[in-house]
Amino acid sequence: MRQPVRAGTLLVALRQTASERAPYIRDVIVALLIVAAFFLAWSNGANDNFKGVATLWGSRTATYRRALVWATTTTALGSLVSVARAGALVGRFSGKGVIDDGLIDSSMLAAIGGAAAITIFLATLLEMPTSTTHALTGTLVGAGWVPAGASALI
Repeated sequence: MRQPVRAGTLLVALRQTASERAPYIRDVIVALLIVAAFFLAWSNGANDNFKGVATLWGSRTATYRRALVWATTTTALGSLVSVARAGALVGRFSGKGVIDDGLIDSSMLAAIGGAAAITIFLATLLEMPTSTTHALTGTLVGAGWVPAGASALI
């Protein structure tokens, strides 16, 4: 039975054989995937959150703080509705066929999410127009192209 990961475990894992290290490496990759997903969601929110209520603030209908509360509340509610209603769509529109299925694993997904998050974050910092959909599509295509060449793009 596999033991839980504790502080200092990574140093122990480096001294082990490849087959003994596999569970630890998988845990690190899954953790990176989760961090990438949260960073992408945060970057997207930092870029898009206020757009929907900018007219409330611009027209002085609401104070900045009240408009920000509206933006945050409606974004959170929209996220909950999306999770509840879009479960079937995730399976239908999973990107299947864009990259050869043999190439997709947790490390590639972490790289795709991380690259898209960094793209959105930097575009937001540089005050450039950006699209999360375009960032995800570009990193998905790039991640398929790099390891397998253009033949991986179906």
